[in-house]
Amino acid sequence: MKKIVSLLLALAMILALTACGGGNTPATTAAPDKTTAAPGGSDYEYKGDRLTIGGADSTGTMYAAAVAVATTFTNNINGMNVDATTSSGSNENALKVNSGEIQLGMCSGDAALSAVNGTGKFADQGKQENICAIGAVYPSLSNWIALKSSGYTYLHDAKGTFGIGPSASTSESSALLGLETVGITKDNANLVNVTLGEGADNVADGTMNASTAFAGVPVGALANAANTKDCVLLGFTDEELDKIVAANAAYYKATIPAGTYKGQDADVPTFGVKCMVICNKELGDAEAYQMAKTLYEQAEKMIEGNKFFYNMADKSFIATDLPISLHPGAEAFYKEVGLIGK
Repeated sequence: MKKIVSLLLALAMILALTACGGGNTPATTAAPDKTTAAPGGSDYEYKGDRLTIGGADSTGTMYAAAVAVATTFTNNINGMNVDATTSSGSNENALKVNSGEIQLGMCSGDAALSAVNGTGKFADQGKQENICAIGAVYPSLSNWIALKSSGYTYLHDAKGTFGIGPSASTSESSALLGLETVGITKDNANLVNVTLGEGADNVADGTMNASTAFAGVPVGALANAANTKDCVLLGFTDEELDKIVAANAAYYKATIPAGTYKGQDADVPTFGVKCMVICNKELGDAEAYQMAKTLYEQAEKMIEGNKFFYNMADKSFIATDLPISLHPGAEAFYKEVGLIGK
C-alpha cells in the first residue's frame, strides 16, 4: 500500500513539474501589454512615460485649458500622468508636437492649418505633417479691450498704441489681420508685442489705447482689467467680419455674449476659431481613443470648472468641423458614439 501511495505522489509531482515547464525553467507567458489592448477595453491601463501638453502665456485661457486637460486626463485615464507647461502658444506647440519634443499641445485651428500646410508663420519651417487632433475644447475669440472713457465702440474707432499679444502667437496673427482689415497698420499706429496680462494692464493704466487677446472668454487678464477700471470690448462690423473670415478659412463669425465682462451690457460681434488638443501621429491608437473618450465623457465637469469650455456641452463641437485631421484612435471613438459618420 505504501508503495502505491509513493508511486502516486511521485506521479503527481512529475505532472506538476510538466505543467510548470519542468525543472528550473521559468514560465514564459508574458503579462498582456494593456497599452495595445482594444482601445475601448475597460481594463485599459497606460504604462508609458509621463506626457507633456503645451499651453501658452500663463495669464491667458490657453494655459488654463492645458492645465484643465492635463488634470482631466490624469484623473480619468488609468496610469496616465500629464503635465502642462507654458509656451508662446499655438505656433510653438505645433512645432514641438510635430518634432516629438512634447506629446500634446493646445493649438488654435488657424495655427494648426498653417502648420500642416507649411504656410504663414510656418513658411520657413515647412509642412508640419506629424500633427493631428484629439478634439476641440473651446473657441478662441478675438477680444479687444479699451477704456470706456475712450468713446470707442468698434476696433476701427481706436487710435494710438495697440497691444497685439506675444510675438509669433495666434493673438498677434489674429490682431494683425483684424487691424489691417479696419485700416490700422504699423504706418499709422504703434503696434506692440506684449503678454495678454501686460496688454490689459497697460490699457487699465492708460499707457495703451487698446489691447487684444485671442482666447476663450472670459480672458482672465481682461476680466481683471474690467474689474478695476470701466472698460469696453471693441467689435467689428459685419462687413469687416466678412473680409476677415474670407482671409482665413479657419475663422468664423462669433459673438462675445453680453455680461462676459463687468460692464459689458451688449453682445460684441467678433470672430473666432476652434482651439484643439493636438498630438503627434505616433501617439498610440489606444491612447488617442482614451483621450477622446475622456473629453467626451468629462465635458460637463470641465465646463463646471472652467466656463470657457461651454461649447463642449454640444458634443459635436469636439469632433466636427476641425481644420486638421483627427488621430485615427480619436476618430474611432467619435465614430463609435455617432459624432461623425462611419
